[in-house]
Amino acid sequence: MARRIAFFTIGESPRSDVVPEMAQCLGADVRIDEFGVLDGLDAAQRAALAPVAGRHRFATRLRSGGQIELDQHATEARLAALMQQADGKGYDLLVPLCTGTLIPRMRSLVVEPQQVVDHHVAALSAHCTTLGLIVPLAAQVDTFHLAQPVACAVQTVHASPYEADPAAAATAFDAAGRALAGCDLIVMHCMGYSQAMRARVAAASGRPTLLSNRIVADALAQLLA
Repeated sequence: MARRIAFFTIGESPRSDVVPEMAQCLGADVRIDEFGVLDGLDAAQRAALAPVAGRHRFATRLRSGGQIELDQHATEARLAALMQQADGKGYDLLVPLCTGTLIPRMRSLVVEPQQVVDHHVAALSAHCTTLGLIVPLAAQVDTFHLAQPVACAVQTVHASPYEADPAAAATAFDAAGRALAGCDLIVMHCMGYSQAMRARVAAASGRPTLLSNRIVADALAQLLA
């Protein structure tokens, strides 16, 4: 029997920018279903999820490829409700496609990317002097925090994975890499970053660079094997 996994984006599904790369790690026999917090919402319902001044916000992807910013607390509540609708429906794993969300315990096994990535990073950075982080938004730089504290200095910069202009995106990732060139290790802390983006940051920085969705995908592959 094929293994079943449900991915939940805080934007609109399907996440054609992320899921195909992750699926390559999972194998052809894994059945993937996708759900989105913003799927089917009208303008007023989306407006209710708009960022609140002074609070942490998310950046995510619309089906069109565009970027939208959302309030963390309101979005987490809708995400949890969406996942609860799928809970108990035969999925082997429920996985939110966001490295900043906290999800309540469910009957199905939930793999929270934030927990997987941040504990992984805490272990790898134990002997680092400086850890570099890349997040999507300038507004996230001051409000972002790791779920698991690290025993070294942290330098955070921003570069959006949802920039529509390829030239502007390339410039942003090159700049982020150069800014973090003095770090021991760089983590691209958003599930929306791709392997091509990781390669650009690694080349510009000359430093080991980790991709969040690859860390998560490798763990999922072992859980589903």
